[in-house]
Amino acid sequence: MRSSVTTVIAVFFFCATAASLSAGLGIRAYTEPKAATDFSLPDLTGRVHERADYRDKAYIVSFWATWCTPCIKEFPDLQRAAEILAQEDVTVLTVNSGQSKDVIEQFLSKRSLSLPILLDEKSTMLEQWRVLALPTSYIVNAQGLVVARVVGGLDWDEPSVLAQVRALTGHPDLN
Repeated sequence: MRSSVTTVIAVFFFCATAASLSAGLGIRAYTEPKAATDFSLPDLTGRVHERADYRDKAYIVSFWATWCTPCIKEFPDLQRAAEILAQEDVTVLTVNSGQSKDVIEQFLSKRSLSLPILLDEKSTMLEQWRVLALPTSYIVNAQGLVVARVVGGLDWDEPSVLAQVRALTGHPDLN
């Protein structure tokens, strides 16, 4: 029974990911920002990251999986954006959902990435944040409000995208 549910979920995400890739939705600011959902997840080193760790800080949460082609395609851009935004006190967190640490480490062994990767093996955070397609990212301002969502891949290091992120994280009332 569990494996059939997992298969259905995997097929759903595959279809939703394909749809999100072609949709190219970009950054969608919320007209009514909402409080970010609590989370407590370990990263690959075992350090536990909690929402409280990012109190009074802006951050981006990006959900992904190793089998998600648009996720893999956007990783280099997300890495460069994280390096740029870190100088402005904006953190980028990536959340891998439904995969084991071993699978992720094997995937990373072929890539040069230094983004924090949180492990959501039971997809709890994925469900709490109501992610329907991969990749999906959320932009959270320093007041802890989710101010925007990105469904599908994005060129995160493009100047216009960085400008939008800066505006959303620096001005919580900007929509």
